[in-house]
Amino acid sequence: MRDYKIVFIHGYTASSKVNWYPEMVHLLSAKGIECVVPDLPGGKYPHIHEWLEGVHLAVGDTTKPLVLVGHSLGTRALLLYLEKFQPHVKAAFLVAAFNNDTANGLRYDGESYPDFFAYKIDLRKVIPLVDTFVVIHSKDDSSIPYTQGVEMAEDLGAELRTYEDRDHFSAPENAAIIFSELERVLDF
Repeated sequence: MRDYKIVFIHGYTASSKVNWYPEMVHLLSAKGIECVVPDLPGGKYPHIHEWLEGVHLAVGDTTKPLVLVGHSLGTRALLLYLEKFQPHVKAAFLVAAFNNDTANGLRYDGESYPDFFAYKIDLRKVIPLVDTFVVIHSKDDSSIPYTQGVEMAEDLGAELRTYEDRDHFSAPENAAIIFSELERVLDF
């Protein structure tokens, strides 16, 4: 078994108590793997600088191999975190991933999270920080089109794991799928 610290970055208006996070914490804790799901602030109007500070506090000064898992808006926050803090990351999983297009900031009339997409991230600076990128996306995603996940996987040189019927990967039963993807890549 490998000893990792896994930090989950939830999506828009989510928290540690919804989606698949409670079950994921249970599954990983049963394996003895340290994990944390910080409750990031802002509700319907989050700001990226607050999220990045929250993620940074959750990462802390760990000496364990770091794994980051972002879901939905958390995928963008994950990449922005890498850009700002430049940690070495064993693996980064982007679940229901946005692409790098600044037009994504115009969703919800541009009022909900425009500073997350204020500019395009220079992915050439981010890619060397991560040993393995994995993008997980469902073809029937009703929130972020599958094509965005495909594009992000191509841009990152990531492995693309495609599902047919998981929608936006928000439902609690997706914990088993996300867990199996982590287990497959991290070999625990």
